[in-house]
Amino acid sequence: MEKVSCDICNRKFKTNEALKQHKNDAHKQASAVSQVEKKKISKGKLFAIVIPIVIFGLIGYAIYWALTTESIGTLGSTHIHADFAIFLNGKKITPLPEQYYVASPYIHVEAGPGAGSVIHMHATNVPLKMFFNSLGMKLTSKCFEINKDNKYCNDGVNTLKMFVKHVNGTWEQNFEYEKYVFKDLDKILITYGNETDEEIQLQQNNVTDFAKDNSGRSMVLRR
Repeated sequence: MEKVSCDICNRKFKTNEALKQHKNDAHKQASAVSQVEKKKISKGKLFAIVIPIVIFGLIGYAIYWALTTESIGTLGSTHIHADFAIFLNGKKITPLPEQYYVASPYIHVEAGPGAGSVIHMHATNVPLKMFFNSLGMKLTSKCFEINKDNKYCNDGVNTLKMFVKHVNGTWEQNFEYEKYVFKDLDKILITYGNETDEEIQLQQNNVTDFAKDNSGRSMVLRR
């Protein structure tokens, strides 16, 4: 005589053991499949929400970048020069040796007048960051890194500073650091340490004056 029935499919069984076996055989797999389908639906809904957010976020960032960043020009769109010097704890490390020559076609040092101490820019809007990165170095407002083992960072006593002198101008501290795009015939001093004003002035006087020779303007410009 039939005594129990399945609450899922209403099939009747004589014993509880038979009913239990039936549920394990007939309905357990179906339940597992149902759970998998539910997970697929949940993941599908999640992707449907997340993907548009990511896409709109990327579009928004691209628009922001385009509005706030001047793009680098094509190679050959300019050819200007700047003298520069780097002092680290009072030691001058420029001119840079030949191993650093023409590391990038866009902005580099090379041979010729002021070899290793004149930066040549061959495309518009190239920042100093691109120059130093091409050398395996790094310049920020907080640190100057020659490599991972030689970092010169602000520590409360010693600080990193940058000064720029334009044509017919005077030396002024510049806070753009790696973002700075130099003008033709600029002079640039990057110095790290605890220098006095007099020591900084001596370092400024040690910045070379060869940029105008590379620009072919040495006969018409006096700085």
